[in-house]
Amino acid sequence: MDPFSIAAGVVGIVAPTLHCVRRLMGDLQNIVDAPGAVKSLADDLLTIDKALTSLQTVSDSQWASLGDAVVNQSKSTMTLCTQSCDKFRAALGRWTRHSGDGKLSWQDRAVIGVFKQGQIQSMSKQLQNCNITLTSVVSIATLHSSLQQTHMAEEMMTTISTKETEVADAIIATDKQLAEVNAKLEDLCLAGQDPGESESDQACAVSQVAVEKTALSASRELLQELLSSTQAVAAKTRSGQDRIVNTFGHQNQGMQVGVSYGAISGITFSPK
Repeated sequence: MDPFSIAAGVVGIVAPTLHCVRRLMGDLQNIVDAPGAVKSLADDLLTIDKALTSLQTVSDSQWASLGDAVVNQSKSTMTLCTQSCDKFRAALGRWTRHSGDGKLSWQDRAVIGVFKQGQIQSMSKQLQNCNITLTSVVSIATLHSSLQQTHMAEEMMTTISTKETEVADAIIATDKQLAEVNAKLEDLCLAGQDPGESESDQACAVSQVAVEKTALSASRELLQELLSSTQAVAAKTRSGQDRIVNTFGHQNQGMQVGVSYGAISGITFSPK
């Protein structure tokens, strides 16, 4: 892995993802009388925007410390986020086709406020998972950098343990979401069309949930890699704490004399 090209490659994925996120966020914010779920979705997109912006600050050396798998899976996570935003934006255009000037018509309000709540909530959960995953990448990258720059201390072990717990909890939450998405996908495939819904609308709903499933699976793989990385750092840190070096004064060469108040074993004094 060439450490000098990693960040550039990641930024090459971040830029179009940010563009897509901001376009969808702009469309949602332009609906001045939007239902609460739509406004919440715009807030979710804002957190993704911040996570992606933070991802751009990860250095080449930090990416190198995370490894190829994390780099590639981070790119996949962002690509899938882009696909989801594009699909949802296209669906939003169909749902608001009777509206104009930022105000929803009564038909479109009924569609969004009643019949499309499931898809909106599904998209919201996917964005929240994506945010947690990308934020975890930045957090663990920063942790790696901190360990290289500072001496191991008890507070550092506490930080590592906290990050390990956070990532493990994120994996559990992702597994729960995957189970829900699998059930939802099965229901959509078996269910008929909602009132006022066309075949293309139903196909879009199925496609969106399918992308959500793929994105969650990719996020889980990435989180698992981050957990393994954090556990490896924890093991290395504990190993480093087991090695103790005693120095006396400020001398780093020549004979040093000091006093040990502990028991000394393994030394035999024999007469000449």
